[in-house]
Amino acid sequence: MSDRDAELQRVASRMLRRRVNAGTPHGTAPLWSASRFGLQRVDAYTQASTRQQRAILDACAAGLLAESRFVERSGMEFCARMTLATDNVAERQLYCLIAADEASHYAWLQPWFDVEPDFIDPFNAFLADCVANATPQPLAYLMQVVLEGFGIVHYAGLATSCNDTELAKILKRMAADEALHHAAGLATFSAGRLADSEREFLRNASCTLLQMIRSGPQSVLAALDRELGGIDHADALSILASLDGDADTAAKLGRMRQLMAQPGMDWLIDDLASRSAFLPCTPTESAQIYLRSS
Repeated sequence: MSDRDAELQRVASRMLRRRVNAGTPHGTAPLWSASRFGLQRVDAYTQASTRQQRAILDACAAGLLAESRFVERSGMEFCARMTLATDNVAERQLYCLIAADEASHYAWLQPWFDVEPDFIDPFNAFLADCVANATPQPLAYLMQVVLEGFGIVHYAGLATSCNDTELAKILKRMAADEALHHAAGLATFSAGRLADSEREFLRNASCTLLQMIRSGPQSVLAALDRELGGIDHADALSILASLDGDADTAAKLGRMRQLMAQPGMDWLIDDLASRSAFLPCTPTESAQIYLRSS
């Protein structure tokens, strides 16, 4: 870290302390138990050594936290773009306030990172590409209406099942903030303002986003593979079936459909439904997706 970066962090830390202080990790237990990921139903996990089981749980938790922190980082970049894109003072103020929340969330999660992840997974790469290239209205729809709306339930669920009391408090606060950001998106987005090129962007981007959800618990499978090794197609198929990812995936897709079904967006729902984008992949398809990407 350069001297300049260190000084920037010191100033940011003083500003953050004026809001809500970050917590500190509490205890040494896994952040989430095996049941959070469906691992108690997987023979490869239950038959593994205690050390391997802990390593798998830690890898799954690290994946959740890394994804969450990157979402908050993307939120800061999104708000910067939206602030500069408008000359409406009320809207500019709103995005500055949301950016302050996102910066706080990003800092609050820091104590639970031993090292910064050295890779960007497909979901985070998708977010980064959207923030860098999309225009304001599609961004408001994807980032605020859809993803912030999804984050309300996601963070609340993580908080409820988290074994670390300090992290659970942070996740609960983040869920409350997500609800306000989602409401801001509903106020900002208007389907009638979408140009033809923006509608086409949303068709493609929404399909890509849903495909990642449709493929099931790929990150959990990857954690098992990294620790246990040697997972082939038959193993991947068995593990994905045992994880019961289909039921969980179907619920996530149903939630996404509800969030996407905003006034004037029937054309998008119909297009995605025609491509089976709201239906989970079969375990065989999910296994193939994992093996192609690994």
